Amino acid sequence: MGAVGYIAIGVVAAIAAFGFYASFCIGSGVYLKTLCRGRSDRRTIALTFDDGPDERMTPRVLDVLARRGVRATFFLVGERAGRCPELVRRMVAEGHTIGNHTHTHSGMFPLQGRARMAAELERTRRIVQTLTGRCVRLFRPPFGVTNPHVARAAREGGYAPIGWSVRSFDTVALTPRRKVLSRVVGRLHPGAVVLLHDRCEGADRLLEALIDEADGRGYRFETVDRLFEIEAYEK
Repeated sequence: MGAVGYIAIGVVAAIAAFGFYASFCIGSGVYLKTLCRGRSDRRTIALTFDDGPDERMTPRVLDVLARRGVRATFFLVGERAGRCPELVRRMVAEGHTIGNHTHTHSGMFPLQGRARMAAELERTRRIVQTLTGRCVRLFRPPFGVTNPHVARAAREGGYAPIGWSVRSFDTVALTPRRKVLSRVVGRLHPGAVVLLHDRCEGADRLLEALIDEADGRGYRFETVDRLFEIEAYEK
């Protein structure tokens, strides 16, 4: 293979790598500008939970938050919210913030067209509004994957896209909770947005230990709308 061939391969590899980064790195900002970290001069962090509500684990997570006086942000899957209306109402009643995480959280969501994406977001928005009287503005794309269709659906829906700066990987099967905790604590920083999941086994114990560790390091907890000083719901 000649020099031209090697250059061509290099160019293709570079384009592929950039495409992967643009779509799969929530903080890349290539397609969708997301809020991933707050001000670094404040020792404040936001705990966020995706994929709920879960009938068994979410109540335990809410119990820990209530006992510790911590408010968090929950990005809800619409079809699960519709099955757990009392949990959704409890979140709002206890001062937590709710965001949109699509209706089905399908692995095919990033491959859908803009119209289908918009329909999923609107369906979840209506469910939450029916249950709580609030029209959500915060949105987190499933798996953190973005592309032009996701960006357009979010923009046209008037959403504020939220990412994260600390990923726990708490959904990885068989990973000990102490290892997950160590990973998160080791990456905490002022303005951190921590990604957790309230559907995972042991989510309540992980949360309690994380609050202990963060509190011991002098961190305060806020919902993401307060962290970024934005509106969580349409007025």
